[in-house]
Amino acid sequence: MQENVEYQIFIGCMDPHTGEEVVNENKLRNMVSEFFKKHKINFSMLSIRGCYIHKNGWIATENTLCINIVGGKEEYILKLAKSLSMFMNQESCLITKNTLKSSIILR
Repeated sequence: MQENVEYQIFIGCMDPHTGEEVVNENKLRNMVSEFFKKHKINFSMLSIRGCYIHKNGWIATENTLCINIVGGKEEYILKLAKSLSMFMNQESCLITKNTLKSSIILR
């Protein structure tokens, strides 16, 4: 097993001002896929429901895209997260970073 770094980006899909989804999930997934293909970074995505408490106290439960990245450069991850947050008109997005041991199993 090799030691690696895993990042997760959690980005909500609902615009806090309109209460509507800014972009449908398929379009968002395609945009994210293109970014990672361009930078040759391993990734996966999960659709989840998340809850976020805004600065003004408003609580939003929304569709959220969880993007798992293994082995990417931190600068790319931060750049993507900031771009997604701006594009999706989000007050913020969550990024987590963990050290993990990974192995690829081949048949």
